[in-house]
Amino acid sequence: MKKEKKKEVIEEMTEKLKGQKNLLIVDFSGIKANDAANFRKEIKREGIYYKVVKANLLRIAFKNAGFEAEDSLFEGPVGVAIHEADPVILAKKFVEFKDENDKQVFKVKKGYIEGQWLSPEDVEKLAKLPSKEELLSKLVYVLNSPIQRLVTVLEKPVKDFVVVLDQVKNKKEEAEKAA
Repeated sequence: MKKEKKKEVIEEMTEKLKGQKNLLIVDFSGIKANDAANFRKEIKREGIYYKVVKANLLRIAFKNAGFEAEDSLFEGPVGVAIHEADPVILAKKFVEFKDENDKQVFKVKKGYIEGQWLSPEDVEKLAKLPSKEELLSKLVYVLNSPIQRLVTVLEKPVKDFVVVLDQVKNKKEEAEKAA
């Protein structure tokens, strides 16, 4: 790679990394080209940016972007994945792909989530969490449940009163028919 191209890659990655709160550094060794292409398409639909970069260039971009990262992260084949909005989606996609293929492809080296470095084990735990949408729907259910119960409790005496009135009416009608 020519010096100009290297400089271009460093600048691009530095810009992409600046201010990021959610990213993964992955080892992509052992993945077939077709699988990698399909996976890239899938994660792109989710809004995940993924790029394979030479380790030394990525190390420089990390330093330029203000990240303090261990040198061991930049050994071997290195890819960086970024999702600006939801760290759970980011972690899920890579962990699910690894689990589906039952191989050690896309081995997560480290995760940087909401401003904190996470170990590969912590990233896997994060991947097991429900998505943001699922959590919000559960929250709405939990908030709505007491209100629904209150309405049911408040409606009960009215319903019971209507039932009693209906029974009284029926008895009067039966008494009138009998008389």
